[in-house]
Amino acid sequence: MPIFDSRGVRIHYEDHGAGAPVMLVHGFGTSARRDWGDTGLIEFLATRYRVIAPDHRGHGRSDKPHERERYGMGNMSGDLAGLLDHLGIRRTLLAGYSMGSRISLELILGYPARIRAAVLGGFGGNGAMSVPGQRQRIAAMLASDDPDAPHAAGHTDDLPRRFRRGVERPGNDLKALAACMGAEETMRDLSGPARVAVPVLLLAGTRDRIVGDPHGMTPFFSDAQVLRIDGADHLSAPADRRFREAIAEYFAHAPA
Repeated sequence: MPIFDSRGVRIHYEDHGAGAPVMLVHGFGTSARRDWGDTGLIEFLATRYRVIAPDHRGHGRSDKPHERERYGMGNMSGDLAGLLDHLGIRRTLLAGYSMGSRISLELILGYPARIRAAVLGGFGGNGAMSVPGQRQRIAAMLASDDPDAPHAAGHTDDLPRRFRRGVERPGNDLKALAACMGAEETMRDLSGPARVAVPVLLLAGTRDRIVGDPHGMTPFFSDAQVLRIDGADHLSAPADRRFREAIAEYFAHAPA
C-alpha cells in the first residue's frame, strides 16, 4: 500500500498506468477508491496516463487526525504538492471534485507552473454550500453525539443532517471529518486583474444544488470552459459516463 509522509501525516495514494501524469482529487467524506476507482475513472484514464489518486488526510486509508488545525486548504493542498515531489512529478494534469476542486484550486494558485490543465468538477459559488455558516453547521452535526437533536434556532436547512447521513459508512471517522469541514476556509477572493492562468474546465450536473451553476466562476480564470451534464446532480455526476468522457477529451487537448 503506497504511503508517503506529509509533515507527520501519512497519506495513502493509488498509482496506476503509465504515461503523462494525472492527479485525481476526491471530494469530502469519500476516498480515491470510492470517487475514482468504483466509478471507473481510474481504469478509464490509466490506459493512456499515469493516474495518481491520493486519499486526503481524514479520509480513506490516510491518517485521520481530530484537530482542526491539521486540516484547511493550505495543509491539504500541501499534501498534494508533497506527493508530486515524492513521486518526482514536475507537471501534471489535475482533476478534482467538490471539496477536491477547492483543494485543487489552492494547488493551482500556489503552484501554477506545476499544473498543465485542470478539471474542477462539482464546483461553483452560488449553491447551498455558499450559505454563510453552512460549513460550521455541518461540522457541528458531524461531531454531534446526538444527530437527531433539533437544529439550532433559526436554521431549518436539512443539509447538515443529509451530509451526516451521506458519510456515515464503514471506515469513515466522523470526528476527523468534522475537523476537516470545520477547518475549511472561505474560498479565496479571486477578483481583481490577476486571474488564474491555468486552463480549466468547470464541470457540473445541471441538477447540482450543492454548488450551483459554475458559469459564475469563469471571470476568475483566463481560460475557462464550462460543461453541464444534463440531469446529473452532485452525487451522481462522478459516476456518469459523460463525466469520464469530458475529462478525457479535455485532457487530450491540454497544453504540453
